[in-house]
Amino acid sequence: MSFNRMPLFVFAMLAVSLSLIFALPSLTTDLVFLELQRKVGFHFFDVAHGGDALLWQHLFWLFGHPEVYIIILPAMGIATSIIPTFAKRKMVAFPLVALAELLVAFIGFGVWGHHMFATGLPVGALVFFAAASMMVVIPSTIQIYAWLFTVNLGRPEFRAPLLFIGGFIGLFVIGGLSGIMFAAVPFDQATTDTYFVVAHFHFIIFGAAVFPILGGMYYWFPKVTGRMYHERLAQASFWVTFAGTMLTFFPMHIVGLLGMTRRVYTYHAGFGWDAYNLAETVGAFILAFGLLMIFGNLLWSRFRGAPSGPDPFFGGTLEWTTSSPPPPYNFPVIPRVSSPYPNWDRVEGGLQLDHGHETPATTVRDGHFDEVLKMPSESGLPIVLAFSVTVLFIMLLTTHFVVAGIFAGIAGLVLAAWHAQEPAEQ
Repeated sequence: MSFNRMPLFVFAMLAVSLSLIFALPSLTTDLVFLELQRKVGFHFFDVAHGGDALLWQHLFWLFGHPEVYIIILPAMGIATSIIPTFAKRKMVAFPLVALAELLVAFIGFGVWGHHMFATGLPVGALVFFAAASMMVVIPSTIQIYAWLFTVNLGRPEFRAPLLFIGGFIGLFVIGGLSGIMFAAVPFDQATTDTYFVVAHFHFIIFGAAVFPILGGMYYWFPKVTGRMYHERLAQASFWVTFAGTMLTFFPMHIVGLLGMTRRVYTYHAGFGWDAYNLAETVGAFILAFGLLMIFGNLLWSRFRGAPSGPDPFFGGTLEWTTSSPPPPYNFPVIPRVSSPYPNWDRVEGGLQLDHGHETPATTVRDGHFDEVLKMPSESGLPIVLAFSVTVLFIMLLTTHFVVAGIFAGIAGLVLAAWHAQEPAEQ
């Protein structure tokens, strides 16, 4: 599989992977500085001793805003998988959508300063971050138009997964429009730390990031379990969840503009916030009921749903070419991939791997077959290693250094045992 034959979901995950590589070091540095200040006596953020409190914010938001796109890019990838299937046509402007997913991740590293417009940054920095905050809208808009044109130029079948993607697009547009408003420095400074920010955040993080996940759960449920979900209940759960989301989060825009600050749990009556907050509370219960409907549907369908067959939706991507649920080896014959939608091409495979845990390797640029690689066998050691390292750092943070040393030794032994199981080179 070469770049021009990769599904758009894979492009989204590529963008996420690159973002994680470059975003996490700043957070790690920030946390190391904080721990050194707390435990060793350094003064990175202590103004009284020559430190700079804004350094914490810069390092945190250099991670924090790309993290927003790290969360939402998989949702965009899910949308690009579901829309062609139920629109019954290939994605419009496929190369532009692939580039847009990568550009969202790239431009996202230049907008962290808009979280700090009220901290006294120089005017030049304000202008730069305001411009970057407007630029990041462009690749997102490219994707929105591509999604909408794909649906309108196809023969859409509005089943539950596509309904959730439609809800995602609507919520994403609302959250995106409020996000553009924060690029205007005076407006941002006036609404900093108000519920308007909370509203924008939840329209993006819940509406735009979670709705595609819910749609993806319905979409891939037949593939994972081999059973169909209840379609009418699934569609009803969408409408209840969408209504609950709107009623919960949209009034937050209004109370934010009326002056309600975030991080308050009570307030005096008479500010004009009471009715809106009551509506949000009612909406939260409706939203919770909608989510219970979704998980109840999936739980019931797991045991009582009708058999789905290998390809109930006639999806275009590779997972629909094998049985449901897939066997441990995925494909008895390695499929030939001729486009991002190989299931619609129906090209017969030609390579069969029947000598243990193997995988084909391909050339980097063209995706042609190169050689067969021996893969490590299944092992529980990675999970044990992850648990040991987690406990190690918890013990370090809580100053239990002896216990931390013990788990460091355990982690080293597990790591050595894990690599001792690697297949020998031939």
